[in-house]
Amino acid sequence: MNSIVTYRYDKKVINNIKGWQYGNNWPIVYIYYNDKKAYVGETLDAVRRTEQHIKEPEFDDFKYICLISNKTFNKSVVLDLESFLIKYMGADGKRKLINGNAGVVDHNYFYKEAYEDDFKAIWQYLLDTGVVQNSLFDIENSELFKYSPYKTLNKEQFDAVHQILNDLSDINNATSQSIIQVSGGAGTGKTILAVYLVKLLTDIKNKKDAWKYIDDPEEAEYVKWLSQKLGSINNIGFVVPMKQLRTTMKKIFKTIDGLSEKMIYAPEEVTDKYFDLLVVDEAHRLYKRNCLTSADLYITFDEINRKMMAEHFTGTENDLTELDWIIRSSRMQVLFYDEKQAIRSTDIGRTRYEKICKNHIYKYIELFSQMRCKGGNGYYEYIRDVLFKPNMNITKYKKIEDYDLKVVDSMQQLETMLSEKNSEYDLCKLLAGPAWSKNEPIIVDSRQYHWVDKKDDDSCIYSIHKIQGFDLNYAGVIFGNEVFYDDKKQSIEIENSHVKDVRTKRDGELEMRNYILNIYLTLMTRGIKGTYIYAVDEKLRKYLKLFLNQQNGD
Repeated sequence: MNSIVTYRYDKKVINNIKGWQYGNNWPIVYIYYNDKKAYVGETLDAVRRTEQHIKEPEFDDFKYICLISNKTFNKSVVLDLESFLIKYMGADGKRKLINGNAGVVDHNYFYKEAYEDDFKAIWQYLLDTGVVQNSLFDIENSELFKYSPYKTLNKEQFDAVHQILNDLSDINNATSQSIIQVSGGAGTGKTILAVYLVKLLTDIKNKKDAWKYIDDPEEAEYVKWLSQKLGSINNIGFVVPMKQLRTTMKKIFKTIDGLSEKMIYAPEEVTDKYFDLLVVDEAHRLYKRNCLTSADLYITFDEINRKMMAEHFTGTENDLTELDWIIRSSRMQVLFYDEKQAIRSTDIGRTRYEKICKNHIYKYIELFSQMRCKGGNGYYEYIRDVLFKPNMNITKYKKIEDYDLKVVDSMQQLETMLSEKNSEYDLCKLLAGPAWSKNEPIIVDSRQYHWVDKKDDDSCIYSIHKIQGFDLNYAGVIFGNEVFYDDKKQSIEIENSHVKDVRTKRDGELEMRNYILNIYLTLMTRGIKGTYIYAVDEKLRKYLKLFLNQQNGD
């Protein structure tokens, strides 16, 4: 049975805590709060920790302290509960959380699953008493939760953060090797890691002594050491190439203690300043001067390149790219990259990307664990093989556990299934590739739809440009008539005449195929719980069913 008590944070607070059954020498979690802000912590001794906080000026403004424990709690449980509350309160929005995010990591321990109901009951108590304002369901479907710097990291991500910080300490004020590249497929948590890193480095810059409140001596010493080594990294920028995701990130940064929407930049915006560090999300979507989407972009490109290149300026695609601008505008760069998510001729492309980075790379870090799709690590690789590899046969079939994956026979069936899931989970959307232009109606199976740009309703469809970088609970993916299955080649091929996005065609047939299949690979990794698929081409539908629908006997 959970014991939860709340005391006014005044002169009587120490005596009140001493009178509580878990006040001395017992693992507890606590929440300091007032009308505007909150702080979550854990300790093995509530009295001792409160006496420590009383001496800290940053705690003077709090009005209340809420203490939570249970006779079955141990150190592992309170670490997990602390991470749980930080993660959800950070995205709840009622009070700004002032915690740092050092050490917010997923904890495994004996009988962990048994405490899930306790944690939910604790959240319900906080909801009923007005400490928080949103249900767990609503928070989990919010953008702030999905990209919160307080998300708990898995071991691979946590190790990657440590590696990045160690590497930054090595190259800070050092050599011309300034790039740390973090690679990973769709759903491996690159954006979450990028946001986490920016928050942690900003807290270090702002001299938030988070290490004082980490009970693990080894971790506390490590964070203290980092604060000393990385404190000179003052001017930090977060570059987000895609407009839709950049808008979302600005909203999120505005709500996070220590962060600001002014830290978010489009690639062209960094050229007027010089940064200690630029963290770049979705670096595979950085542009070269080729097939740009508007005349204004060409003007911007040429203005920046005239300034940077002087007499070497040519006004062609051989001029500097957005990646070049980033390197020239900062001492150090952390690039989050996935070559399989380059989708247009405007994107720099792997060969040129690697050529630009070659003389600047200090360290490569790779992420493998699938963090989005419940299908796990094997799902992404399997879907990639099904889409890209020729001569696939039934012997290559793989059952995807714990993931709702199905190819359907009609748009009506796809709509019905997705609508049912949306009623249950919310955030279930139709997605499609480049078989329709921006301004034409989308007609599939005699049913008419429109891009989400026109109107967000039950008939809207999201393009790759609106959904890349975002998560859904379920995705309904429509393979348009630009994609078909070729019996002779025994592979998925592209019908050039049906591709309406000219920016996928510029680099030739082979690159066009790669771009478009990259689009569908990305669309098929948006759904956390499941993906439903409809293909206009009947042969493609039959092929996908063979590998994606559950086989008899499974």
